[in-house]
Amino acid sequence: MKISYNLLKEFVDFEASPSDLASILTSIGIESSVISQGCAWTDVVTAKVLDVQKHPGADKLSLCKVSDGTKEYSIVCGAKNIALGQTVPLAKIGAVLPGNFEIKKSKIRGVNSEGMICSEKELGLKEESEGIFVLDEKTKAGLPLEKVLGGIDSILEIEITTNRGDCLSHLGIAREIGAKLHKAVSVPQLKVLKKLPVLNCVEIKSNLCKRYIGSVISGVKVGNSPKWLIDILAKSGIRSINNIVDITNFVMIELGQPLHAFDLAKLSSKKIIVREADSLEKITALDGKDYKLESGMLVIADEQKPVAIAGIMGGEFSGIEDKTETIFLESAIFDASSIRKTSKKLNLSSDSSYRFERGLGWDIAELAVWRAANLITEIAGGKQEALEDLHTVKYEKTKIALRFERVSKILGYAVEEDEIGEILRFLGIDLQPRGKMVLCTIPSWRNDIKIEVDLIEEIARIKGYDAIPTSKTNTYYSYTPNNSFLSSIVEEFRIKLKSLGFSEALNCSFLEVSELEKFGLKYYYKISNPISKENEFLRSSLLPCLFKNLMLNISQGCETVSLFEHGKVFAEGGERKTFSAIMCGRVWHEWWKWAEQKVNPKFDFYFGGGIIKNILPSEEFMIAENLAPSSYFHIGKTAAILFRGKVIGQFGILKPSLTSDIKDEVFYFEMDLEPVESICVKKSAFYKAYSKFPIVKRDISVTADKSLQFAEIEKVVKAVIKSGGILKDYSLFSVYNDETKLGDGKISYSFRLSYRNDEKTLSDKEVNDDVAVLLNKLDSDLNVKLRQ
Repeated sequence: MKISYNLLKEFVDFEASPSDLASILTSIGIESSVISQGCAWTDVVTAKVLDVQKHPGADKLSLCKVSDGTKEYSIVCGAKNIALGQTVPLAKIGAVLPGNFEIKKSKIRGVNSEGMICSEKELGLKEESEGIFVLDEKTKAGLPLEKVLGGIDSILEIEITTNRGDCLSHLGIAREIGAKLHKAVSVPQLKVLKKLPVLNCVEIKSNLCKRYIGSVISGVKVGNSPKWLIDILAKSGIRSINNIVDITNFVMIELGQPLHAFDLAKLSSKKIIVREADSLEKITALDGKDYKLESGMLVIADEQKPVAIAGIMGGEFSGIEDKTETIFLESAIFDASSIRKTSKKLNLSSDSSYRFERGLGWDIAELAVWRAANLITEIAGGKQEALEDLHTVKYEKTKIALRFERVSKILGYAVEEDEIGEILRFLGIDLQPRGKMVLCTIPSWRNDIKIEVDLIEEIARIKGYDAIPTSKTNTYYSYTPNNSFLSSIVEEFRIKLKSLGFSEALNCSFLEVSELEKFGLKYYYKISNPISKENEFLRSSLLPCLFKNLMLNISQGCETVSLFEHGKVFAEGGERKTFSAIMCGRVWHEWWKWAEQKVNPKFDFYFGGGIIKNILPSEEFMIAENLAPSSYFHIGKTAAILFRGKVIGQFGILKPSLTSDIKDEVFYFEMDLEPVESICVKKSAFYKAYSKFPIVKRDISVTADKSLQFAEIEKVVKAVIKSGGILKDYSLFSVYNDETKLGDGKISYSFRLSYRNDEKTLSDKEVNDDVAVLLNKLDSDLNVKLRQ
């Protein structure tokens, strides 16, 4: 949307330059830029064209002689519209044009040029212009151009977010400026006739119209608009049509309320009916095109036919013409979603629909109809005969309790109560103090403010986002009341998996029942009115969608697929937060350092398990035997993930019957994050410092009976670790089962043991003695002996 700098100053008094104003607006969330700087030149004067001759060395150039009343200048000009007797803007030697373009004495095709005859584009007055800027022939020569033009304006272009429809007007932007600069905003003075007769000719038959105001103005004279009105519309990119239509467009860009004027004489029985269209109805709109309407589309109609597509465009039949004498002026509030749907279905959009789709304020409809009526009677003559204001809903302003303590807690810095009140009042919010809180009554135009945190966001926005302090922490995650521990776990998973070449998947929560049944999964929630059969059930696991992603990638020729997803599943008891990963194919990518090695491993149970072990963020997470594996896992190739002794996840190889179409094994990992959240949410923050003393490592190999479960050996090692000694960690790095060297029924496991004392450096003797203690316990408890 294009905004006039001068028109803004009529609403709010400020001193900021156009470029500074654009920066201010951008800082409060309204993206702005200056597209026309207004009087952005120096030393440009008016001049009379005394002579025009063909350039001796160029067919497309002219050699002109111009005068500023005291001196004559020889100018080379390339414009086709240059002519004898014209008054034109002359940039003399030393003048500076927009873009810091300085005019210097130059020689063009062998002829000296002592300045430049300017176009509107070169002066920054328009984005595009054809030929030179020709002034009124009665204009005296030698006058500064800015004095002649008068009221030179700068134009800003703004972009808003979809929830800020209140900013699609000069009044709306002025409110934002006033809030930021602590300036009062004024609205046009209106003459309101309080004893007008009621129309009794409007009927609302659809709840899609919330409010409808109609006014009859008779005796108007349709004609050209005054220059000031034509100019302000042009600055906003709107073409002048006639004085009545131009006034409705002006009020729209001034106040933000779209209006429409009907020729009352063309309406059947002079009746207005707001209703939904009948199937197969048609209308020829003001753009000259025919549109087929559908049932449910909101229209404005007389007793015989539709005369306008509500909120989008009027009909050609009822449009204002030169002979129009009596008009019906409409100002309404239509349902935003209905206008958007109709606009999309008809592939028809307008400045009106753009505003209606984003929501309008309840009160602005009445303000706009009086503003337009005042301007019409002033410019086009006539008399306001009647008015009718109907509504299908009772409007009640939103009221929100704002806790002062909550503001500082959310923003992370203290904001004084007086400052909070000042910011909110300048935003048009009425305040009623209630001790440690304040009851805020939201103005009708701010339909984006619905809850307390919206108010806090407004305070942060107006105060300035750069006021929010930045902080650094020494811990990667911590137990805090806002679940940052859980968030940090998820973020650490994502960072580590991405560093290993994984890609993040984002799938829809809906799927077909057969996709669940394939993996032996149950469904708990069925959609009543699904879009399609493929979107009939809510997922109870991330596996079906991730597996579909895997198969799609393989079908497209990908030899290696590694994906992860963080999302919600809908299991028995409600929705739950989960994290899953799936991988298949070669471990090393072709462009990795190890790609040329003879050993090129693929994702299997051991490599996948290593990845999971690597991404688990603390010692409180452990890998253990999976005593109750899901039916989709390969028996014997699965393990469980424990958090503080509770099973929260599992991983392993999917069973062959599910992956028969894939040549490689498929590794899948899933973790339920709810137990982590429930355990950690109320814990206080802690910091555990790293020990400054070194770790000492020892490798041992032991032999055991194959009949002995490895989990039993692990229990002994973990028990030694938990006893609080110097053994801190372990890892299994080799399994050897050659019975010809080990003996019948024997198997060997190789461990890497990590020892550390947090108070001193360990000696070899201390480590060796502790290793001996572990070996003695394995021997006495399980008959597991050190391999010779």
